[in-house]
Amino acid sequence: MTSFDWLSTRSSGPMDAGAVILHSPSHAFQAPGGGEVQLARTARHLEAVGVRVRPFNPWTDRLEEGRLLHLFGMSREGLELARVAGARAVPVVLSPICWFEPSALWGLAPSRVKGARDLGAWALRRAVPRLPGWRRELLGIADAVLPNSESEGEQLVRLFKLDRRKIRVVPNGVEPDVAEADPALFRQRVGAGGFVLYAGRIEPRKNVLGLVRGAKRGNLPLVVIGDPVPGCESYASRCKAEGGAGVTWVPRMDADDPALASAFRAARVFALPSWFETPGLAALEAALAGCAVVITPFGSTREYFGDRAFYARPGKVGEIAGALQTAWEAGRGGTELAELVRRRYLWATVARRTAEVYDEIAPTG
Repeated sequence: MTSFDWLSTRSSGPMDAGAVILHSPSHAFQAPGGGEVQLARTARHLEAVGVRVRPFNPWTDRLEEGRLLHLFGMSREGLELARVAGARAVPVVLSPICWFEPSALWGLAPSRVKGARDLGAWALRRAVPRLPGWRRELLGIADAVLPNSESEGEQLVRLFKLDRRKIRVVPNGVEPDVAEADPALFRQRVGAGGFVLYAGRIEPRKNVLGLVRGAKRGNLPLVVIGDPVPGCESYASRCKAEGGAGVTWVPRMDADDPALASAFRAARVFALPSWFETPGLAALEAALAGCAVVITPFGSTREYFGDRAFYARPGKVGEIAGALQTAWEAGRGGTELAELVRRRYLWATVARRTAEVYDEIAPTG
């Protein structure tokens, strides 16, 4: 049973009174990514340490019957639910899973006018963080805010004047068994040679086109696992057209699929030169599996990977190509990075820290 199937079973039937209610925007699982995996894996490991959880069912569930409401991701939908929770004296925990990157506002804008407008709004927010807004209201309602990194928390303080006393840093995690996966399973699909791997959603924010161009410039074989986000089909077609025969395209795999873990073990380099990451679940998994990692410097990546990864800015194809080449030469076997991930970033650790926050703001018994 996959993590998403497991969530489905937990959201059916009558609500277990006193359970922690988990919420993600209703559209999120139409194109699941790292945030949805974070919810699903956190939920399973919370239950393993004795915390009852309930993915929110809007048709049947009543917030006042739960122990607390845990929102994954910042959304207007989550704000509306948080308002109801506040009115009914139900504690609210928020995992924001967000990053506000000015270079991305410009780089991803459909026009210069839109880019300038977005940058202006960001600059105003930074200059006057007490400006009202729905995100600031949501952060104000939350009893505890669980950013994935210290840097994410500090950004929320700078941009929205978040009360630091609410911050409880809870990192992202990985499953330990990815390190023991059999690489032969995926090699049967793509061949025995080395390759650069990308696994994730195909969309502009992930900069798959920049990766395709960087790998092509360095004449490195690239394997892309993933599907386009709805609305990004033309972008995916452009990526495929530019990649040509040098790129192997594999449909999206569930996070629990043994073939995905096998791909991490088979790849020589894992690449994620996105416009920002917090820090990129697939990169953590690849690091634990022993890949050399090329990743964006934007977001919280340096806080996680330090000097053990190779960094490339998303708007610089030459920089991406150079980082890929350096990582390719370094090759697999980064035991120092793998051990760091194993020591700090397992889902079991994430669940324990999360449960401690629950006990703090909504004690049982």
